[in-house]
Amino acid sequence: MSNNAIRIIYVEDDLNLSMVVKDFLIMQNYIVYHFDNAEDLIKNWNKLNADICLLDIMLPKMDGYDLAKFIKKNNDDIPIIFLSAKNQIKDKIQGLEIGADDYITKPFSTLELDLRIKAIIKRVEKQVTDKKQDSLKQIFGSITYDGKEFLITTPKENIKLTKKENQLLRILITNKNNIVTRKELLETIWGEVSHQSSRSMDVYISKIRKMLTSEPNIEIVNYHSTGFKFDTSKLDKIK
Repeated sequence: MSNNAIRIIYVEDDLNLSMVVKDFLIMQNYIVYHFDNAEDLIKNWNKLNADICLLDIMLPKMDGYDLAKFIKKNNDDIPIIFLSAKNQIKDKIQGLEIGADDYITKPFSTLELDLRIKAIIKRVEKQVTDKKQDSLKQIFGSITYDGKEFLITTPKENIKLTKKENQLLRILITNKNNIVTRKELLETIWGEVSHQSSRSMDVYISKIRKMLTSEPNIEIVNYHSTGFKFDTSKLDKIK
Protein backbone atom coordinates (compact mmCIF):
# COMPACT_ATOMS: atom_id res chain seq x y z
CA MET A 1 0.00 0.00 0.00
CA SER A 2 1.69 3.22 -1.08
CA ASN A 3 1.28 6.37 0.99
CA ASN A 4 -0.81 8.15 -1.64
CA ALA A 5 -3.35 5.31 -1.49
CA ILE A 6 -3.90 5.44 2.28
CA ARG A 7 -7.48 6.48 3.07
CA ILE A 8 -8.20 8.04 6.45
CA ILE A 9 -11.50 8.47 8.29
CA TYR A 10 -11.14 11.53 10.52
CA VAL A 11 -13.84 12.41 13.06
CA GLU A 12 -13.34 15.72 14.87
CA ASP A 13 -15.93 18.36 15.84
CA ASP A 14 -13.43 21.19 16.37
CA LEU A 15 -13.62 22.69 12.88
CA ASN A 16 -10.49 24.84 13.24
CA LEU A 17 -8.37 21.90 14.36
CA SER A 18 -9.87 19.55 11.82
CA MET A 19 -9.16 22.00 9.00
CA VAL A 20 -5.48 22.22 10.00
CA VAL A 21 -5.08 18.45 10.41
CA LYS A 22 -7.01 17.59 7.26
CA ASP A 23 -5.02 20.06 5.15
CA PHE A 24 -1.76 18.66 6.52
CA LEU A 25 -2.76 15.05 5.82
CA ILE A 26 -3.83 15.90 2.28
CA MET A 27 -0.45 17.57 1.75
CA GLN A 28 1.13 14.25 2.77
CA ASN A 29 -0.87 12.59 -0.05
CA TYR A 30 -3.43 10.89 2.17
CA ILE A 31 -7.09 10.71 1.19
CA VAL A 32 -9.18 12.10 4.06
CA TYR A 33 -12.88 11.60 4.83
CA HIS A 34 -13.74 14.13 7.54
CA PHE A 35 -16.86 14.06 9.73
CA ASP A 36 -17.69 16.38 12.63
CA ASN A 37 -19.91 13.85 14.40
CA ALA A 38 -20.23 10.08 14.78
CA GLU A 39 -23.74 9.83 13.37
CA ASP A 40 -22.76 11.13 9.92
CA LEU A 41 -19.90 8.65 9.72
CA ILE A 42 -22.20 5.76 10.65
CA LYS A 43 -24.69 6.82 7.95
CA ASN A 44 -21.92 6.78 5.35
CA TRP A 45 -19.98 3.80 6.69
CA ASN A 46 -20.94 1.36 3.94
CA LYS A 47 -19.84 3.82 1.26
CA LEU A 48 -16.32 4.15 2.65
CA ASN A 49 -13.29 1.91 2.33
CA ALA A 50 -10.69 3.40 4.64
CA ASP A 51 -7.34 2.09 5.90
CA ILE A 52 -7.23 3.83 9.29
CA CYS A 53 -9.48 5.92 11.58
CA LEU A 54 -8.57 9.02 13.59
CA LEU A 55 -11.18 9.69 16.27
CA ASP A 56 -11.77 12.48 18.72
CA ILE A 57 -13.37 11.25 21.95
CA MET A 58 -15.47 14.22 23.09
CA LEU A 59 -17.95 14.30 20.23
CA PRO A 60 -21.59 15.51 20.35
CA LYS A 61 -24.22 12.83 21.12
CA MET A 62 -22.18 9.63 20.51
CA ASP A 63 -18.63 9.86 21.88
CA GLY A 64 -15.48 8.45 20.30
CA TYR A 65 -15.42 5.38 22.52
CA ASP A 66 -18.85 4.23 21.33
CA LEU A 67 -17.96 5.12 17.75
CA ALA A 68 -14.84 2.96 18.03
CA LYS A 69 -16.99 0.07 19.25
CA PHE A 70 -19.21 0.48 16.18
CA ILE A 71 -16.18 0.53 13.88
CA LYS A 72 -14.62 -2.56 15.48
CA LYS A 73 -17.94 -4.39 15.27
CA ASN A 74 -18.15 -3.69 11.54
CA ASN A 75 -14.45 -4.01 10.68
CA ASP A 76 -12.22 -5.40 13.41
CA ASP A 77 -9.13 -5.12 11.19
CA ILE A 78 -9.14 -1.36 10.66
CA PRO A 79 -6.69 0.42 12.99
CA ILE A 80 -7.87 3.31 15.18
CA ILE A 81 -5.95 6.24 16.66
CA PHE A 82 -7.66 8.36 19.31
CA LEU A 83 -6.83 12.08 19.21
CA SER A 84 -8.11 13.54 22.46
CA ALA A 85 -7.70 16.26 25.08
CA LYS A 86 -8.57 13.60 27.69
CA ASN A 87 -5.09 12.87 28.99
CA GLN A 88 -5.75 10.77 32.09
CA ILE A 89 -4.29 7.26 32.22
CA LYS A 90 -7.79 5.82 32.73
CA ASP A 91 -8.91 7.48 29.47
CA LYS A 92 -6.00 5.99 27.52
CA ILE A 93 -6.61 2.56 29.05
CA GLN A 94 -10.29 2.72 28.12
CA GLY A 95 -9.41 3.61 24.54
CA LEU A 96 -6.82 0.86 24.20
CA GLU A 97 -9.13 -1.72 25.80
CA ILE A 98 -11.74 -0.95 23.13
CA GLY A 99 -9.14 -1.93 20.55
CA ALA A 100 -7.46 1.32 19.55
CA ASP A 101 -3.93 1.01 18.19
CA ASP A 102 -2.71 4.34 19.55
CA TYR A 103 -3.79 7.27 21.71
CA ILE A 104 -2.42 10.77 21.09
CA THR A 105 -3.23 13.61 23.45
CA LYS A 106 -3.99 17.14 22.30
CA PRO A 107 -2.25 19.37 21.48
CA PHE A 108 -0.17 17.17 19.19
CA SER A 109 2.36 17.62 16.41
CA THR A 110 1.04 16.88 12.94
CA LEU A 111 4.48 15.49 12.08
CA GLU A 112 4.21 13.07 14.99
CA LEU A 113 0.71 12.09 13.84
CA ASP A 114 2.06 11.35 10.38
CA LEU A 115 4.80 9.13 11.84
CA ARG A 116 2.29 7.27 14.04
CA ILE A 117 0.01 6.66 11.04
CA LYS A 118 2.93 5.37 8.95
CA ALA A 119 4.09 3.07 11.77
CA ILE A 120 0.64 1.53 12.18
CA ILE A 121 0.10 1.12 8.43
CA LYS A 122 3.52 -0.52 8.12
CA ARG A 123 2.68 -2.95 10.93
CA VAL A 124 -0.71 -3.79 9.39
CA GLU A 125 0.90 -4.38 5.99
CA LYS A 126 3.43 -6.76 7.58
CA GLN A 127 0.63 -8.66 9.33
CA VAL A 128 -1.22 -9.04 6.01
CA THR A 129 1.97 -10.19 4.26
CA ASP A 130 2.77 -12.69 7.03
CA LYS A 131 -0.77 -14.02 6.90
CA LYS A 132 -0.56 -14.49 3.15
CA GLN A 133 2.78 -16.26 3.47
CA ASP A 134 1.44 -18.54 6.21
CA SER A 135 -1.55 -19.40 4.03
CA LEU A 136 0.83 -20.55 1.30
CA LYS A 137 1.94 -23.46 3.49
CA GLN A 138 -0.81 -26.07 3.42
CA ILE A 139 -1.12 -29.75 4.27
CA PHE A 140 -3.09 -32.18 2.12
CA GLY A 141 -3.02 -35.60 3.75
CA SER A 142 0.56 -36.87 3.53
CA ILE A 143 1.71 -33.95 1.36
CA THR A 144 2.75 -30.45 2.43
CA TYR A 145 2.84 -27.59 -0.06
CA ASP A 146 4.95 -24.53 0.78
CA GLY A 147 4.29 -21.82 -1.79
CA LYS A 148 6.83 -19.47 -0.26
CA GLU A 149 9.65 -22.00 -0.57
CA PHE A 150 8.45 -23.51 -3.88
CA LEU A 151 8.38 -26.91 -2.19
CA ILE A 152 6.29 -30.06 -2.06
CA THR A 153 7.11 -32.41 0.80
CA THR A 154 6.02 -36.05 0.52
CA PRO A 155 6.71 -38.96 2.90
CA LYS A 156 9.67 -39.94 0.70
CA GLU A 157 11.15 -36.73 -0.68
CA ASN A 158 11.24 -32.96 -0.97
CA ILE A 159 10.37 -31.73 -4.48
CA LYS A 160 11.54 -28.27 -5.51
CA LEU A 161 9.13 -26.53 -7.87
CA THR A 162 10.07 -24.21 -10.72
CA LYS A 163 8.56 -20.74 -10.78
CA LYS A 164 5.86 -21.69 -13.29
CA GLU A 165 5.07 -24.96 -11.49
CA ASN A 166 4.68 -23.04 -8.24
CA GLN A 167 2.50 -20.35 -9.83
CA LEU A 168 0.27 -22.97 -11.39
CA LEU A 169 -0.12 -25.07 -8.27
CA ARG A 170 -0.63 -22.04 -6.05
CA ILE A 171 -3.53 -20.77 -8.18
CA LEU A 172 -5.15 -24.21 -8.25
CA ILE A 173 -4.78 -24.66 -4.49
CA THR A 174 -6.05 -21.15 -3.77
CA ASN A 175 -9.17 -22.07 -5.75
CA LYS A 176 -9.34 -25.67 -4.52
CA ASN A 177 -12.51 -27.59 -5.41
CA ASN A 178 -13.37 -24.93 -7.97
CA ILE A 179 -12.59 -24.94 -11.69
CA VAL A 180 -9.93 -22.47 -12.81
CA THR A 181 -10.27 -21.81 -16.53
CA ARG A 182 -7.47 -22.48 -18.97
CA LYS A 183 -7.74 -18.87 -20.16
CA GLU A 184 -7.25 -17.50 -16.65
CA LEU A 185 -4.22 -19.71 -16.02
CA LEU A 186 -2.63 -18.92 -19.37
CA GLU A 187 -3.14 -15.16 -19.08
CA THR A 188 -1.91 -15.06 -15.48
CA ILE A 189 1.18 -17.27 -15.85
CA TRP A 190 2.13 -17.23 -19.55
CA GLY A 191 0.75 -13.80 -20.37
CA GLU A 192 -0.96 -15.09 -23.51
CA VAL A 193 -3.50 -17.57 -24.80
CA SER A 194 -1.95 -19.56 -27.63
CA HIS A 195 -1.68 -23.14 -28.81
CA GLN A 196 1.96 -23.27 -27.77
CA SER A 197 1.42 -21.91 -24.26
CA SER A 198 -1.61 -24.20 -23.85
CA ARG A 199 0.48 -27.27 -24.71
CA SER A 200 3.19 -26.05 -22.34
CA MET A 201 0.66 -25.75 -19.52
CA ASP A 202 -0.56 -29.30 -20.11
CA VAL A 203 3.03 -30.53 -19.70
CA TYR A 204 3.34 -28.64 -16.41
CA ILE A 205 0.03 -30.07 -15.17
CA SER A 206 1.24 -33.56 -15.99
CA LYS A 207 4.49 -32.99 -14.07
CA ILE A 208 2.63 -31.63 -11.03
CA ARG A 209 0.25 -34.61 -11.04
CA LYS A 210 3.26 -36.94 -10.78
CA MET A 211 4.55 -34.96 -7.80
CA LEU A 212 1.24 -35.52 -5.98
CA THR A 213 0.86 -39.27 -6.63
CA SER A 214 1.88 -40.24 -3.08
CA GLU A 215 -1.42 -38.77 -1.80
CA PRO A 216 -4.26 -40.69 -3.53
CA ASN A 217 -7.02 -38.54 -2.00
CA ILE A 218 -6.14 -35.39 -3.94
CA GLU A 219 -6.07 -34.91 -7.70
CA ILE A 220 -5.94 -32.28 -10.41
CA VAL A 221 -9.05 -32.87 -12.49
CA ASN A 222 -9.05 -31.87 -16.16
CA TYR A 223 -12.29 -30.42 -17.54
CA HIS A 224 -11.80 -30.75 -21.28
CA SER A 225 -11.39 -27.38 -23.05
CA THR A 226 -12.53 -25.64 -19.86
CA GLY A 227 -9.93 -25.80 -17.13
CA PHE A 228 -8.63 -27.63 -14.08
CA LYS A 229 -9.68 -28.23 -10.50
CA PHE A 230 -7.53 -29.10 -7.50
CA ASP A 231 -9.91 -31.63 -5.97
CA THR A 232 -9.65 -32.42 -2.24
CA SER A 233 -13.20 -33.78 -1.83
CA LYS A 234 -12.00 -37.32 -0.95
CA LEU A 235 -9.63 -35.94 1.64
CA ASP A 236 -12.33 -33.70 3.09
CA LYS A 237 -14.62 -36.73 3.57
CA ILE A 238 -11.92 -38.52 5.57
CA LYS A 239 -11.62 -35.52 7.88
